[in-house]
Amino acid sequence: MGPALRGWASAALGLGLLLSAAAGGPPAHFLYQVRSECFFPNGTGPEAEVRYLSRIIYDRQDIYHFDSDLGRYEALSPMAQSNVDRHNRDPDQLRAMMADVDRFCRYNYGLTEPFALGRKIPPKMKIVPNDYGASSSSGNTMLICTVDDFFPAKITVRWFRNGKEEKGDQVMTTPVMDNGDWTYWIHVMLETQPEKGDVYVCQAEHASSASPASIEWRPQSDSARSKMWTGIVGLVLGVVFVAAGLSLYVKKGCAVPPPTVGLMD
Repeated sequence: MGPALRGWASAALGLGLLLSAAAGGPPAHFLYQVRSECFFPNGTGPEAEVRYLSRIIYDRQDIYHFDSDLGRYEALSPMAQSNVDRHNRDPDQLRAMMADVDRFCRYNYGLTEPFALGRKIPPKMKIVPNDYGASSSSGNTMLICTVDDFFPAKITVRWFRNGKEEKGDQVMTTPVMDNGDWTYWIHVMLETQPEKGDVYVCQAEHASSASPASIEWRPQSDSARSKMWTGIVGLVLGVVFVAAGLSLYVKKGCAVPPPTVGLMD
């Protein structure tokens, strides 16, 4: 499609058919779908070229479709040839399918364009170092750049070390994944050996901003890590001692004194 904008509509019809696989055997499940797709290869204005494709799918296989560029149905499987011949002999049906170029494609594009193309949400970014993500023999660190909650889905994420882009096998990326709420996320990992003074930058280029978004990470020295863990351990021990003292205080305060036995004269 080149720079085509591809719009699609989910199945107009989904029908599950339960058929017996064999006498006395368990049933098998087959799926029948009609999937309508619209292609805008040269822009989206009123006079723009539009291709409408209505695909008929049986058990995950395209068996025939209507193509507005041809103005008729085409069989993609021998089992569908009789249906295709019948549809192509009906001029009213062919005219109705051609009308979907305007009625379905152009009309629905006008409805969804403000949301699908006008909506832009900038990504949220964070870097998480993982000493266990890299090969133990190399002693490397895996830096994980998480880019989340962005829309649209197209995004370019790069790693830089001291201003120089990192490329090659040490950079790994996941596919762009759907969050299920019209936002997306991606992880881009960098396997590296951080040294004191290094500056790592994860940079994301996205349609939500004219300039790239970025986040920075610097390796901590051994002494800084030691001080951090000393502080964490001290805080935990302090909480433990305070909790123990408070528990002892509550127990003493709530204790019931033994009854006083008077002496008989």
